[in-house]
Amino acid sequence: MQRHLLLGLAGLPALLSAQRVSVTCSFATVAANGETCDSMAATWGLDTATFQSLNPKAKCPEVIGGEQYCVVGTVTTVTGEPTTAPATTSTQTTTTTTTEVTSTTVPGNGITTPVPVQPNLVSNCNKFYFVNKGDNCADITARYNLDLSDFLEWNPKAGNSCSGLWANAYACVSVIGYVPKPKPKPTSTSTKPPTATGNGIPTPLPTQPGMTDGCNKFYLVKPGETCADIASRNGVSLSDFLQWNPHAGNACSGLWANAYACLGMVAFSLKSRFRVDCTGDAHNVVNIAGDQGQCINTDCSVGSLEIAAAGVCPDGEVQISYWEQPGCQGKWFGYGYAKRGECRGLWTNGWKFKAMHLRCAKSQDDCVNKGSCAYDPEPAQGVC
Repeated sequence: MQRHLLLGLAGLPALLSAQRVSVTCSFATVAANGETCDSMAATWGLDTATFQSLNPKAKCPEVIGGEQYCVVGTVTTVTGEPTTAPATTSTQTTTTTTTEVTSTTVPGNGITTPVPVQPNLVSNCNKFYFVNKGDNCADITARYNLDLSDFLEWNPKAGNSCSGLWANAYACVSVIGYVPKPKPKPTSTSTKPPTATGNGIPTPLPTQPGMTDGCNKFYLVKPGETCADIASRNGVSLSDFLQWNPHAGNACSGLWANAYACLGMVAFSLKSRFRVDCTGDAHNVVNIAGDQGQCINTDCSVGSLEIAAAGVCPDGEVQISYWEQPGCQGKWFGYGYAKRGECRGLWTNGWKFKAMHLRCAKSQDDCVNKGSCAYDPEPAQGVC
């Protein structure tokens, strides 16, 4: 009985083998509030499993803001026997996990910089992104909510077409003193009710940041869509789309998903005002689309037009046609012209007409200047 027990115990060291994990950290960085294991791993070109192995005490998916976490280093896993028994030969297996970066440097600004970096990277960079194969400038700037111009200034070798961006090297995504733009807040899938803006156009929310005034056609951007896709699908030029949605940028990296983009502009917008200097109560708020125009009644309460600068009238020219009676009927008293973005006092200060027809038109093209029509003479007395 005793002999069998000793033989059984002799086999225990093989069952009691254990693993020992050793991390040699070459570079650590401080977690910002709100970051996670996933986001920190992505920032440094790691997968989450590698990040966790470099930080075995981290309680993923959460990290603690203000705490340091290893992002460059070596993980060594040693498997062996904790004790050595007589007549037993111990064995050891070593597994090593390393990140892409082999070393770090501390330049004159005191910032620990991973290597390799993009060529000609700015010297005051304080935040880095490991560029993976297939990444492009638009992807990186969208991830960090950066303007493309800033990214290219910090990584000039990339070039305007991003053809000079190196894979497997670190790019700069922030510099000393740079204040990041607030990230767009996530939006629900439900659409917020439209709001009437100052130009009177019902506008759905949320909209693209910096969207132009005077938009009268909207499109809800879906995740993954590009500016070129949206413009082509809706029959507008890419240059017009970027002009109406300037925050998108030439590379379309600033286009927000789940927010409305502008797909069309009113020809012009205006407010009719009581006094001749565009002060006093607004009698009408008008948005004119296309080149057909619109008749508005003045009710003898309009002395001027406050015309918005935004719009698509050729050369910005707005035609005003004066009519004796409401509904643009009765005698016709000819044309006047105004420009977008100006205050226009009206003929006879508004006392000898009760309606106006407004549209985009050039003065040299009207029938009076071409000699093909004649207007009625000005009445001796006011009609109001």
